[in-house]
Amino acid sequence: MKKIIMIMAVASALFSCGQKQDSAATSTEASKDSLGGMMTSTDAKSQAIRDHLKAYVANDSVNYAPEIADNVEVFFPEDTTADIKGKKAYTETFLGQHKMWADIKISSLRVMSVTLGNGETWTDVWGIYTAKGRASGNSILVPIHIVHLWDGDKVVKEIHFYDTKVIAVEAAAMAAAAKK
Repeated sequence: MKKIIMIMAVASALFSCGQKQDSAATSTEASKDSLGGMMTSTDAKSQAIRDHLKAYVANDSVNYAPEIADNVEVFFPEDTTADIKGKKAYTETFLGQHKMWADIKISSLRVMSVTLGNGETWTDVWGIYTAKGRASGNSILVPIHIVHLWDGDKVVKEIHFYDTKVIAVEAAAMAAAAKK
């Protein structure tokens, strides 16, 4: 019986040592991970995106999009090619949404920048977008996730992840109203 207890104690000790070594190896591997990096919500890039969204909600064309590059590309969920190219088209598209929606709000907002080990910096946005369709009168609530890729101090790529069905419904209501 003593031998069995001794074997179990030695096996447990060896198992624990092995776990610590695995843990150290994982930390070493993580430091070499090109996608590992630093995450923060208090940096200038996160603040720039918060200001960007505030100007969007207010339909403030004077303060909207100073951080957007002239060659920005925007990708919507249903496409694999850029849907919007260039800062002018970007501004016209997003501020133009105020023609479709009234009472635009973004709540539960979370903005966080991630600088990866490979040098890329992305700013992620999560929130709840609410508005009322001008043509349909329908109120919408859309959970949004948008990521922004930075090149220096400018956003060069923006990728949207959310259900766009409500946008298509409102666009159809606008088209129907225009025919009347």
